Amino acid sequence: MAPTAGRIVFAGPYRGYGQIVIIDHGGGWTTLITGLLRLNAAVGDSVRQGDPIGNAGPGRPSITVELRRNGRPVDIVPLVGLG
Repeated sequence: MAPTAGRIVFAGPYRGYGQIVIIDHGGGWTTLITGLLRLNAAVGDSVRQGDPIGNAGPGRPSITVELRRNGRPVDIVPLVGLG
């Protein structure tokens, strides 16, 4: 599911990471979601928080979610108050 609202700027296979989705949230913020088996979103789609964007595979899939600001990974722990 989309972690927050934005626009899909990439959706497809990428270098051994399975199907990936990149969501542009504006203001330099993007989210990358990797390891999906199937996608429910396409480039140009607008998504709201919680919208389905894809499906994981069977068994124990490895899904990665990475928040980026201006192309650089951001540690989300301080943002959600876990640190």
